[in-house]
Amino acid sequence: MERRSLPGIILIVLGVIFIIGQRLGIGGEGTTAAIGLAFLVAFVSTRNYGFLVPGGIMTGLGLGIVFQNRMGGDGAPVLLGLGLGFCSIYVLDAVNRRTTWGWWPLIPGGVLTLVGLAKASSTNSWLGVAGQWWPVALIVVGGYLLLRPRLGPPKP
Repeated sequence: MERRSLPGIILIVLGVIFIIGQRLGIGGEGTTAAIGLAFLVAFVSTRNYGFLVPGGIMTGLGLGIVFQNRMGGDGAPVLLGLGLGFCSIYVLDAVNRRTTWGWWPLIPGGVLTLVGLAKASSTNSWLGVAGQWWPVALIVVGGYLLLRPRLGPPKP
């Protein structure tokens, strides 16, 4: 793809996202997620890591804001969205490049996600019930890390 066509593609993507937002009744709270999605489209189009970082962070944060406004949760959805947005940087980079720029996004992503899960587990909403299961995720990840050497390298 030519770099000259990227601004046009981004404007089209933003227009489509805003139309979908209007149809779903999502107002200004979805703007951050929409801009983040435009950055992610730019990343997929160019494979430029500079688009992936703001794309992951803004999309995760924006979706957290939308869920917070729709369902409540005392800030937990925003923390979870931001944390998962950081984690998505690592995942999307690994999927698109087969190698990564490093595991740095997992540090803020992991911390924000754990804090969000802890905050969610202390609320009396639907998120509080779901948030009570986050220790199970720690057990699953820990088990995977212990078993990974025994499982051998992934098969191509």
